[in-house]
Amino acid sequence: MSGPRQKLREVATVAATALVALFLLRQSARHPGELGMLDRGVLAVLSPVQGALSSVGRNIGNLAGRYVDLVHVRTENETFRRDNIRLRAELLEAKRGASETARLQRILELRDSITAETIAARVISVDTSPYFRIARVTLDRGEGSVTRGMPVITPEGVVGRIDRVAGSTADIQLAVDPRFAIDVFLPRSRGRGILRGKAGENGFRCAIEYLVRGQPAEVGDQVMSSGLGSNFPRDLPVGRVTRVIKAGTNGLYQEVEVTPDVDFVRLSEVLVVVAPPPAADPEANPRRTAAPARGVVMYR
Repeated sequence: MSGPRQKLREVATVAATALVALFLLRQSARHPGELGMLDRGVLAVLSPVQGALSSVGRNIGNLAGRYVDLVHVRTENETFRRDNIRLRAELLEAKRGASETARLQRILELRDSITAETIAARVISVDTSPYFRIARVTLDRGEGSVTRGMPVITPEGVVGRIDRVAGSTADIQLAVDPRFAIDVFLPRSRGRGILRGKAGENGFRCAIEYLVRGQPAEVGDQVMSSGLGSNFPRDLPVGRVTRVIKAGTNGLYQEVEVTPDVDFVRLSEVLVVVAPPPAADPEANPRRTAAPARGVVMYR
């Protein structure tokens, strides 16, 4: 009995639904521009849902757009970062090239300004020491190019002498080495003395020996090579006076400390004097001055 009744109820439900739908269609067709009671009810129920779904859709669209924009920004930032690294490397390389060009230009100007025969050399290694900071500077010139004792100079001034030659390299005895000595003079007072290196842990230092009390030195005085007693050209910068201890009442010589002009830590290119300047022509200046029979000979 339950089977036929169930089927009868289903048929009745479908028939009722169909009749209601037909009635609604007939009412809508009769008054198409007006909303019926049912239409208004359906709209009242569905409008909030539709608005909520629309808002969710807009928010999802905005989030998707922001994500796409963020991806583009990250890509652009990565591109800018790589370009920045590349441009900084190119700038550093350009600065390095400009600095090297300037150094080489100064080396060429120095070579053209002195009458001695020189060759250029490059520093290839620097060894340090606790006594005077740098123990050995090695050049890329060796046997067949340089020999022991040849002066080494830069546009900043006196560097030292070739100390040892082995194969294709040579070591420099720096001006701050205690074994180094060179005749120097002070242009301001015309005082003369022998400059020697001083060992120590307080930087690069030299001292002038045999500078007589009558030719006083002052802090800041420039010290130049005299060109006497060595193959160093005349008037090369050596350093500046940084400390003076005046001679006592019975003392003959002053104690003078000198800081070299050359920055030995940053040596890159140097000139090696392979032949001294030619001797002065005695007939170029016919003036003769007799040397005093005794006493100190004034340096001119």
